Amino acid sequence: MDIRNNMAVQYGNFMNYYQFNSASERVELLPDKDIWLPALQDGDFPKQSPYLVLDVGCNCGVFTQLLQKYLEEWLQRSVKILGIDLDNRLIQRAVAENESPESISFSCMDILDEAAIERVKKYLELNKRQKFDAICCFSITMWIHLNHHDHGLQLFLRKLSHLAELLVVEPQPWKCYQTAERRLKKAGKVFPLFLELKWRSDVEKQIENFLEEALARKKVFESTPTKWHRRICFYR
Repeated sequence: MDIRNNMAVQYGNFMNYYQFNSASERVELLPDKDIWLPALQDGDFPKQSPYLVLDVGCNCGVFTQLLQKYLEEWLQRSVKILGIDLDNRLIQRAVAENESPESISFSCMDILDEAAIERVKKYLELNKRQKFDAICCFSITMWIHLNHHDHGLQLFLRKLSHLAELLVVEPQPWKCYQTAERRLKKAGKVFPLFLELKWRSDVEKQIENFLEEALARKKVFESTPTKWHRRICFYR
């Protein structure tokens, strides 16, 4: 196994990700506009400014582009998305294949890096916003967890929660962790923190409890399971 594949097995940045995890099938599980938008109070009018989204772990941007089209259709307003990933080659591919550069931007960064957070905040400032309307984390919590421990995953969720009106999380179940561990062992490596994790067989419930109890969020939608037995959860 080459160095590139080793990295993908450890961090989840697979070059052919959408060949085995359909982007269009994921879009079909997303809710309608009532979930994406906050409830209007008496006397409020719907916002006309662009709906701002951060897509964390965007890979090569295939789903990011479908999401932008989906949201524009449902919300009937312009939608701008910043897609980020820690793999520069995936980001280069996303930029090259971007069909809507006026609405979608891609940037290579590790969101746990403080410098990355500052770059994300700069994007908000350029759009005259303090928070994103939505931050999406599709099937990346496991990779954060395996490489940064329980407290690293908690930090990740806390940082994004502070920047989001709506937080969308698709956590991987424990079975996926076991598969990732076996795959990495075949590559001659291990996740050094794997045996130290406290959030284990009930990791999905632990993430939900943390978001609701520690971060005071409320789950407003949960999708039907994907073919990988993952549920897309929306927290406001």
